[in-house]
Amino acid sequence: MKRLILAAVVLMCWARPAAGASFMAFGPFTIQQLPHGRYMITDALGRKILLVPRGQSLRPGSAAQTIVRIPIRRVAISGGRDTSILMVLGEMDKLVAVTGRPDGWVLEPVKRGLATGRIASVGQGHNLDYEQLAKLKPEVFFTWDEAAIPMLERLGITVVITYADTARDLETQLNIALLMGVFFGQKAIARAKAYITRVKAAAARLKAIVARATSRPRVIWGDIYEKRVLVEPGNSWAAQLVKLAGGEYLFDDIRGTS
Repeated sequence: MKRLILAAVVLMCWARPAAGASFMAFGPFTIQQLPHGRYMITDALGRKILLVPRGQSLRPGSAAQTIVRIPIRRVAISGGRDTSILMVLGEMDKLVAVTGRPDGWVLEPVKRGLATGRIASVGQGHNLDYEQLAKLKPEVFFTWDEAAIPMLERLGITVVITYADTARDLETQLNIALLMGVFFGQKAIARAKAYITRVKAAAARLKAIVARATSRPRVIWGDIYEKRVLVEPGNSWAAQLVKLAGGEYLFDDIRGTS
């Protein structure tokens, strides 16, 4: 019996971060704060990326890891969702490239940047313009497209995959702001934390309001394309927002990716 109790205590200690350690996991992602202003992050594919402050020397052997010097100064992003988070972080001046048709963007800073040439459109879907990316030299590319990893890394561009096989839930969607924030420095981290606190407070207020509702509208959240309709699954942040706002999500029993 004593051995069982001892084993249980050991397992509990192993499962918890050490006192004073900063480690968080959400969805497939992790952020670990290390000494000397460093961070180790895990992206959606489980790839470890070490973030090291500029000017700081590297220990022997650390060159074997993927290393990014922070704060980064030039970034490319695939998709409006993560670009919106960049706006929250106050780091839009670092954005040099996006994907998608220029006339398809609705975010005003991106529209202005594309119009003036400060931001470049570097392709759609899997068809990236690698030659243009090589000229733009972003240090990091936040994207969903894991097929682009070999070519981008050959160009010296670190790839961070921010979309997984499982849809982001609301907690993960919020904490992606912190994952991206650690690449840009302490001000961005502070803005990410303030954003997360603000949204959670608003969600709590909304939940209290809709608790008094006597009926719930039936809702589907998706995108209509030329030959198909893509609907968000019940495990997505979009479905959770619908339920939080008092709606009945029609695909609540479906699990999948976004």
